[in-house]
Amino acid sequence: FVLAACAANKGVVRPDYSEVLGRWTRSTKIYSGFEARLYLSATFKMPAFREAYVEKYVKSYQLDPTYRQAMLERETEQGEKYNEFFIAAFTPVEKWNDFDQKDSVWKLYLEDDSGAKLSPVSIVKLDRTDPVLREFFPYFDLWSDAYVVKFPKYSAAGKEPIPSKKTAYVRLVATGVLGNGHLEWKLK
Repeated sequence: FVLAACAANKGVVRPDYSEVLGRWTRSTKIYSGFEARLYLSATFKMPAFREAYVEKYVKSYQLDPTYRQAMLERETEQGEKYNEFFIAAFTPVEKWNDFDQKDSVWKLYLEDDSGAKLSPVSIVKLDRTDPVLREFFPYFDLWSDAYVVKFPKYSAAGKEPIPSKKTAYVRLVATGVLGNGHLEWKLK
């Protein structure tokens, strides 16, 4: 049976989407004393995640191989240009959930173990009623707002991409007057 399944998939065994999502998703809660300030979950859109996302999307919509290839190329291109995160954020006060505003109460940074610290090039708030987002990112609940956050691939002085092959970890930092927290992805 296993051999037949491998033959049917041309020898390619792809991990389940939920496994890949779990591997590239982190969550944190920021408190001030006992008061919740921010619940934040983020998925780092690394190449393995992008591929699993495309596979799930194509399978869900029963799309043909041509569409799959075009979507995979588009995702790969974005991954080569940016460090991209899907984030879901809950704040107990709605006006605090303003990551996409220039004067937001929060600042986001991407750091690595070499000391690089990057600011986002864009933060886009997504439609909170989108059922596709909820299917692909189940931690995005009815009380949260969702954003796509893009960071540059290189620091201002950097010659190697972030993360590089030498990078041990990257950290998404959320900081502001309401509190501080981070999400960390170990890469080695």
